[in-house]
Amino acid sequence: MSDLIQAIIKTRKDTADIFTKSLKDIDGLSEVEICDKILFEVKDCKEMFPKGWYDPPEKGVAVLLDQKPFKRLEFNSLRNPVFWPKKDFRFDKETVGIIYFSPVERKTNMIGDIGFTLYKGEDDRIKKHIKESYIAILRIAEHATVGMKFSELSAFASNLLKDKLRITEWKTTNSDSTKMNFGHSIPGSFESNFVFGNTFEEIKDNIRTKRLYVNEIEDFEIPKTCAFTVESRLKDRDDDSFPNTFFHFIVCFDDGRKMILNNFGEIFKNVGMDYMNTI
Repeated sequence: MSDLIQAIIKTRKDTADIFTKSLKDIDGLSEVEICDKILFEVKDCKEMFPKGWYDPPEKGVAVLLDQKPFKRLEFNSLRNPVFWPKKDFRFDKETVGIIYFSPVERKTNMIGDIGFTLYKGEDDRIKKHIKESYIAILRIAEHATVGMKFSELSAFASNLLKDKLRITEWKTTNSDSTKMNFGHSIPGSFESNFVFGNTFEEIKDNIRTKRLYVNEIEDFEIPKTCAFTVESRLKDRDDDSFPNTFFHFIVCFDDGRKMILNNFGEIFKNVGMDYMNTI
């Protein structure tokens, strides 16, 4: 197996383990307190840098909590200070949360991001919406094949979602003017002689600026060995009362062999989302 793909797989698993540990028993905690719990576990993982590449938010961790009408979850960018972790939003019984971390492995500079929607309340309709969103994003990941263009994968995703779900647009960036993508390449996972830089600031800036996006205009063809994310923030197309829902997968190809990095099972179990493990 490629050392780079192996590093992505391990970093993703290590991050999932960090979530499993840090997100247990969080009732009543604020966004800031949950963020601190995650970073406490991160610092003990010596294989990764002590903070993430997607910064801001500070140290590459996002924690968003809200209850109906869930306006805080409709973020246009996690870099917007309005959506950085705050002390006055807390996790209570009917709270829906979006939690994300962007780790970087020290040896290879490969990333292993993970993000998911957290809800353990009693509303079966919200649970159903979260499950439907999860399944839709997973099906996009399952559709990817070697030789497929990112624009083709984007077209499949748009068609898959058109009847039931709609994507929440991102804020326009210099690297993705479409405002609507379904993920991005993992820089360095397929390019030969990719230059990350010497400092962590240089590394995270090159990861940020050299991503290729799964959008309607990107004609990058998936090579036999590579990795990219498949992620979306989805709303119900007809009922705006449902929360914005986010899940983040990583697709790896190693000499043509495909793996979808899921890693949510133990997280769901430990945070009280057993209904997700029936999918």
